[in-house]
Amino acid sequence: MGFNNLRLLIVTWGVIAGMMIIFPCFAHGLTITADMQYAYALASQKEASHETAMVEWKRFIHFFPLDPRIPTAQFNLAMSLFHLKKWDQARTIFQSQQFPYVGSSRNIESFFMLSKTLLAQGRPGGAQQVLQDLFSVSDSPEVKDRALWTLAWMHLDRAKNMEPGSLERADAFLSKISMAGEMVFHTREVRQAVETILNQDQKSPFVAGVTALVPGGGFAYCERYRDALAAFVINAGLIFAAHESFEGGNNVLGGLICVVESGFYGGSIYGSISSAHKYNRFKTRQKLDHIRHLEVRDRPYAFLEEPSQAYPNSGMLFSVQIPF
Repeated sequence: MGFNNLRLLIVTWGVIAGMMIIFPCFAHGLTITADMQYAYALASQKEASHETAMVEWKRFIHFFPLDPRIPTAQFNLAMSLFHLKKWDQARTIFQSQQFPYVGSSRNIESFFMLSKTLLAQGRPGGAQQVLQDLFSVSDSPEVKDRALWTLAWMHLDRAKNMEPGSLERADAFLSKISMAGEMVFHTREVRQAVETILNQDQKSPFVAGVTALVPGGGFAYCERYRDALAAFVINAGLIFAAHESFEGGNNVLGGLICVVESGFYGGSIYGSISSAHKYNRFKTRQKLDHIRHLEVRDRPYAFLEEPSQAYPNSGMLFSVQIPF
């Protein structure tokens, strides 16, 4: 037997042996373990592939129901649902992981994420109650400080719309933060800004309305001088036109001009009162935006990890059958 024939025989037997090993594996199916599925779901979540992560977490929960990482997988599923704005589904899972309170990372984050979900649904009262519940049940000073800080910023955000008492409530929460928390959350600077806002000069809507009896006076009081000039010119022009019409015996035209003028005059008074509110709101937002960089926010995308372990319960997620 020549050398070439011998080499060909060796290669042929090698191919046959490889097929005998590989094809039975495909014939019996490709098995995905719990670790593999969990790792893929977590990787999708880290990449912010929310749709994919949601599907993979559901698949993990379905195929590996006895895996001890199921509670963490459910939390991460809720995180994916939150970022997909599926508020109701996310809220249900976060609520289920609140109690019993054990102080674990997942347990604590469930409170904060439930609060965020309720806030996103336009339920600020419920969002605040969740954090107050956490403050009550937790023995950790760090958790309590974080809850108080979050509650304070909820009220500071509401202060932007000039909600009565919101600044005072925010300051009350900030005052309860521990000395250690003051260094983390910069409470001193924030409280100084709140005090400045509370003591700042504000425009009185009543005074604005009274001064608006003189066309343009209310706008001038609110430091809107161009609007004041425009209001004065328009109202003065219409009043003069109405006077000239009546003097010339054209009562119908004079009456129509008076009707138009009454609309402009009333609008000037209303606009002046509204300008006072806008002026105060603008000054408040300006000062709050100035300290926005001090707000300690959570990571834009939070998830929980579990250490990889070799779990005995693996499942068949899909199989590839190759007949031969």
